[in-house]
Amino acid sequence: MPKIQIKDVSAHWGTPYRFINLADRNGPDMFANDIGTGLAATQKYIHHKYVYDADGSDLFEQITQDKNYYPAHAETEILTRFAPEIAAQLTDNTALIELGSGSAAKTRRLLEALLQKQGSTLFCPIDISGDFLQENVKRLSVDYPGLHILGIIADYYTGLAALTDEILQPKLLLWLGSDIGHTDRDKAAGLLREKMLPALKPGDKLLLGIDLKKDAETIHLAYGCPGDKEPLRYAFNCNALRRINRQLGGDFMPENFQRYCFYNENAGRVEIYLKSLCDQQVTIAALSQTFSFRASELIRIHFAHKYDQNDILQLGKAAGLKLEQQWFDSKGLYSLNLFAVAAD
Repeated sequence: MPKIQIKDVSAHWGTPYRFINLADRNGPDMFANDIGTGLAATQKYIHHKYVYDADGSDLFEQITQDKNYYPAHAETEILTRFAPEIAAQLTDNTALIELGSGSAAKTRRLLEALLQKQGSTLFCPIDISGDFLQENVKRLSVDYPGLHILGIIADYYTGLAALTDEILQPKLLLWLGSDIGHTDRDKAAGLLREKMLPALKPGDKLLLGIDLKKDAETIHLAYGCPGDKEPLRYAFNCNALRRINRQLGGDFMPENFQRYCFYNENAGRVEIYLKSLCDQQVTIAALSQTFSFRASELIRIHFAHKYDQNDILQLGKAAGLKLEQQWFDSKGLYSLNLFAVAAD
């Protein structure tokens, strides 16, 4: 791997922090290639991560404020109630690495518990949205003088790889928001084992948010299904189209697509698509390609898999992780799961 250039700008904000910016390394080419591959597939798709830039991250933060969006509220409840108990399970001098940190609103509970326990803490948020990450690091830097921050502007896997030899102290890898649900259950263990565990050492921990299976009505309310009258969620999902237009010279007309969402009970997952409202063609200049869409044809944007207790146990076992403890919200809708990396 080429030498990482680290930008130290602590003098501007007072509290020491630095950034590793990996988002620009082949970023435009990767974005273009991924979009071309997805739109050329028999079942068209756009990888969910491309919904997130500064605008997309802000829209998602607004969605988490919806009273019906239980994953965010349940996770906040768990961290508010149990953060000191979670921190007590960790070795002294543990560094906290968070995937997709967003505004870090929920993470603050755990940061406060770690600071109380350790006196100082190294926090390494990884987020693909550089502007959003930098603004939130600025706020955290001011609010928590005992916090040392290494912000990684990158996708999860690139960011974790960069930290493998950067942090030698014990680590807690924090993956909230039930983002593991974006991956098919039969592939999720492989993702943990192959992409995340190499950045951890025996004894390091993973705190994983996992949404639980429940009635369809609760899930539909949370995700705004069927979605044709949900302007905020429509804007969020269509943000990927706007990014393609802006960054790749696309000519998508978002108004020609409708958000389509439902809970597939047999598969145990929420499915979110953009449905073409007419026969249309879209040209992407950066790819020198034109893509045809039939009326009612779908672009897959997002799957959100739900788990039961047996699924969680099987996930840990298949990934080579030991489930040490679990915490649940008062309604039993959601779980935080503390896994440990076993010795080889």
